[in-house]
Formats: sequence, structure tokens, C-alpha cells
Amino acid sequence: MQKKILLIILLLFLVTGCSSVKYEIKIQKDLSVIESANMSATSEYFNNFYMNLPITIVKEFYEDEEWISPLKNNNYQYELRKDNTPYPSVFATKKYNSLNEYVESTVYKNQVFNKLDVKTKDNLVTLEATEYKKYLPDDGDGDVNGRYPVSKLIVNIKLPFVVKDTNADKIDKRNNIYTWTINEETEDKEIKITFDKTKIFVYNISWYISLAIIIIIVIVAIVLIIKAIRKNKLNNGV
Repeated sequence: MQKKILLIILLLFLVTGCSSVKYEIKIQKDLSVIESANMSATSEYFNNFYMNLPITIVKEFYEDEEWISPLKNNNYQYELRKDNTPYPSVFATKKYNSLNEYVESTVYKNQVFNKLDVKTKDNLVTLEATEYKKYLPDDGDGDVNGRYPVSKLIVNIKLPFVVKDTNADKIDKRNNIYTWTINEETEDKEIKITFDKTKIFVYNISWYISLAIIIIIVIVAIVLIIKAIRKNKLNNGV
């Protein structure tokens, strides 16, 4: 059943080897998780179609109640998007009450990655996705090497905590977003991130410390000036 739901969410693209997926999880301060995926095909795939055929194909599939009803039954929100490109996409999202619930329930588990785990030791929480899945060869299409579920998969993890360790390909230090890019050439790629659930991330904390020190110095200077003025007035009055 879970595999059927995955095929629904990722549409026909994920099983053709022509898919492009931007996948994101947002970990909240209460450790709840918002999962989202923007799914489309590669430009090479869509370039083979004439004019408006891509949106027509995706729209018809998207509006097929037989395929969409399992999404509704599993509390996914979804919509058809054209975005700012000539190619259509489907956006799906779901919220989980905890990291453990996410790991146990997400349709990506055992489908895109064979293993998805969350481990907690004291204040440290580690999220891992390993063994990027490779499907067996399909004799019907002449594929003798097997295929991967996604041609290009971009994974973003955004969180409000201080990250202690990660193997991310790219880090957005301002917004605390960690990014991995996975494709057929990175079949051994793993996703690992460890964070401290008791420490809230603050961008450029040294800047805030410097600002706080400046404010304190200014306040102290104002207080000293006021005292000096009052003392001077008292002396003049005598």
C-alpha cells in the first residue's frame, strides 16, 4: 500500500528515471515535522513534448480520483503548480507530530532510501537516510543495470536548532538550511545531520553580542552623564 501511495505522490515521473524532486522537511521547535515535496520531470523529459502537452498530461493524472483518493485518505495536502517555469509540477505536504512519527510514516522510507532512522542521545538528535534505493532491472524496457527512483533529488532540512554535525553538500548559514543533491552519479550518498534540541540557532550570534555590549555601554554612559549633570547642579546651588 505504501508503495502505491508513493507512486501516486511522485506521479509517473519517479518511475521513469526522468524525475526532478525538491524535497524538504522543516523541524519545528516542538520537534514536529512538516514534510513537503515539489515533484516534476527534468527539462530533458519535458522538452520532448509539444507546446502544452506536459501540463495536459500532469493535470489529467492529477485530477484522476482513482489515483488521488489515497492521498486524501492519508492526510496529504496537494496541489498542481505551474510555478515560474514552463513545466508543471505537483506539490504535496504533510505534518507529523514528531520526528519518530515522520520516520515511521513518510512514504519515502523504503522507497527512495532503504533506511531512515532517528536516534536520540541525551540532548543530541541524529537523523539519517542511507542506502539510496536502486530498483532491479526491468527486462521489459531493456534496462539491464536497474534504475533509481529519482533522476535528481534535492533534499533540504531546515531546523531551529544548533547543528553539531552534518555531511550536507551545502549550508545556508543565515537560514540554517542544509542541502543534499542526489542523482544517479551519487548512489552512495547518505544524509546525516545531528543537532542539539536544547540550543536554539541564532544567526551571527557574535553580532548580537556586540550589539548588546554597545547598548549596555551607551546606557551606562547616559546614566553617568545624568549623574554628572545632577551633581553639577547641586554644586552650583550650594
